[in-house]
Amino acid sequence: MQPIDWSATAAWIALAVSITGTIVGPIVTTILTNRHQLKLRKLDIYENQYKDFTNRRKQIIENFISYTGQYIANSHTEDLKKCAYHFFPVYAYAPHSMWDKLDMLYVNIIQDEDSSAQILLIEINRSLSEILKEEPPMRP
Repeated sequence: MQPIDWSATAAWIALAVSITGTIVGPIVTTILTNRHQLKLRKLDIYENQYKDFTNRRKQIIENFISYTGQYIANSHTEDLKKCAYHFFPVYAYAPHSMWDKLDMLYVNIIQDEDSSAQILLIEINRSLSEILKEEPPMRP
């Protein structure tokens, strides 16, 4: 039996580690980079959805306030069409606690009870204005 030449064995082990590192290193780096890029992309998509939600909510609430107030003040048929068009989408952004007031406002508008509708609209506008100031929670 021949003695083991440790210097040659160490050289072969170093060569194997070097080749393995050369092959595995870029693969691991690519995997980690892709995972990071995926997380960044998901965050970007969520931020865009958040901005779209916020802008849409603001637009719907502002249209509701504007057209409903305009109809109650003027009581023109054309204003009623605009009011009706912009009235119901606000339910999607209003809390459930406001739905009864919105229902009462709608009934008052349909029955031409302008004084009751004006009082309800003021209350509803205050609540909706507070909603516009709130920010929905951001998800990391």
